[in-house]
Amino acid sequence: MVFYLIYTSKPRVPMTPEVVEDITKASIRNNLRDDITGMLLAIEGHYLQFLEGNEKKVLALLEVIKSDVRHKDLIVWVMGFQEHRIFTEWSMGSWMLSNEELTKLSALEDISDFIKNPQNADMQSIKFLSMMNSLLKTWIAHEPERSKKLREGMSN
Repeated sequence: MVFYLIYTSKPRVPMTPEVVEDITKASIRNNLRDDITGMLLAIEGHYLQFLEGNEKKVLALLEVIKSDVRHKDLIVWVMGFQEHRIFTEWSMGSWMLSNEELTKLSALEDISDFIKNPQNADMQSIKFLSMMNSLLKTWIAHEPERSKKLREGMSN
């Protein structure tokens, strides 16, 4: 069984592609060491992150994120155990999404709804895991070059 959690936070500093890239690079390095995988979305003025791995290591990482000066108002929405990892191809992927992209990619509609109303009763853990799986497939299809770079980065 693999532990997972999903949190949202708000940025303390302007959310730019460079900030998201810096977070991703540090996450790849640290997550490889701790065998943590996941995805970070920068979406509608929020971060939404899915993390999976050993429970103690993921919870320790969450404490580090809580103290990160780039995050504020961090809320953990879902946590639990699943049989398999969703993100098996890399230690951390990221995607900065505009409102225009949200309206064009059907896999993102549920993610957008979650950001707007995270306590929606329809957002049970299993549905969220399904959403993340769908998002992963869309992300890879939409950004093949980024996916290739992440896989190459894992082999270095």
